[in-house]
Amino acid sequence: MHCSLYISDFFSSKSAASANRLAAAETLIARGRRKPRAPVAPETWLFERFGTQRQRDWPVAPYTLLADGGAPGEHSWIRADPVHLSVGRDNLALDGIALHVSHSEAETLAETLNRHFGEALVLQPVHPERWYVRLAGKPDLDTTPPSRARGTTIGDKLPSGAGATRFRALMNEAQMLLHEHPVNAGREARGVPAVNSVWFWGAGAIEATRMRPYSIVFGDDPLARGLALAAGIPTRPLPPGAAAMLDALPAGGIALVVLDSPQSGNLERDWFEPLLTALESGRVGMLTLYLAGNDSLLEVETVRSDLRYFWRTRKPLGSYLP
Repeated sequence: MHCSLYISDFFSSKSAASANRLAAAETLIARGRRKPRAPVAPETWLFERFGTQRQRDWPVAPYTLLADGGAPGEHSWIRADPVHLSVGRDNLALDGIALHVSHSEAETLAETLNRHFGEALVLQPVHPERWYVRLAGKPDLDTTPPSRARGTTIGDKLPSGAGATRFRALMNEAQMLLHEHPVNAGREARGVPAVNSVWFWGAGAIEATRMRPYSIVFGDDPLARGLALAAGIPTRPLPPGAAAMLDALPAGGIALVVLDSPQSGNLERDWFEPLLTALESGRVGMLTLYLAGNDSLLEVETVRSDLRYFWRTRKPLGSYLP
């Protein structure tokens, strides 16, 4: 069995900068074959691994809709996620704070917007924090994932392209409708951020599957699950650690594990130590790590025989950053 582990913000989290050395992780990196890669957004990395081509935009919406239990069919879709925009003196910024929108809040807010916009914009709050809009045709649109826009002013992150004017106007109008909405009044009374806009991104349609690169996919990331489902690959929720994941592995093939927002206190104990042990024992024949950060992506491929190279000494994780 070949196991691939992708950690989307490994070098951005406390794990890489922690004063507590991650011995197993350092051993796997030191003994394996390291390949620095150009950094890419997690969505881009996943699409490339599954051999899915970019359309005008990366088609996140239909694949996550599939993962959320929807039926995207052959239609084009776009995400219209609920967000909080902070108002500055001369600009708007997309907050990075988790909103924790409830099902009832999502349905009430979407109903208000749908009643106002009519057929011009029909929001489907399939998931409380992932809303969808079915499009009439293929959109001529470039968008920015919210993960790449959070914490920054949004001027150059808004949709662009021939079809962008409509979506920018819809976004502005949604802001006015949501500004004094009773749901937001209740949220502000509880001391949580208001849902005061929607973020359009990830437009496109599901394309015919060309690759089946994995035997099984573990993870809670909706795009990873959607890509796997579209390719007919079994999916499993992210287990609490590698030990549980190893128990669920098929006899052969390649498993993909997608970890996002890792907790530094658990990575070593729950993931790297059991994976190193599995490699030492032969339970896993090959382990490939994809360790990402804002400005880096390190690929490390390690097989059992590599562990004999004791002279490849461990180094602090930060030393592998460019």
